[in-house]
Amino acid sequence: MDEQALLRHRGLGIASFIIAMVVLLLIFLVFGVAGALRVSGVKSPAIDVVIGLAAIALWLANLVGIGLGIAGLIDKTSKKTFPILGLVIGAGTLAISVGVVLIGIRMS
Repeated sequence: MDEQALLRHRGLGIASFIIAMVVLLLIFLVFGVAGALRVSGVKSPAIDVVIGLAAIALWLANLVGIGLGIAGLIDKTSKKTFPILGLVIGAGTLAISVGVVLIGIRMS
């Protein structure tokens, strides 16, 4: 029990969790804007490029968050709650968003 009391949440896991949550929110926003623009008929190659670059930037940020989550899990002096949450949310967001993009590419 004493060993458990010494463990604290560390910055790596908390950063992983925060990045995962922000990326989840922003990727949902980017896909929502892309869908709204497609339905409204306001579509141009420039808008497609901006939305694509935004999605790629969010994926890269998500990979950083996943890396921080792995580093948080490796750290033996910290609790594992936030790194695990960051990894699960980050990996799920990455998998689902890549899947949505691949489905969109197939349907085009």
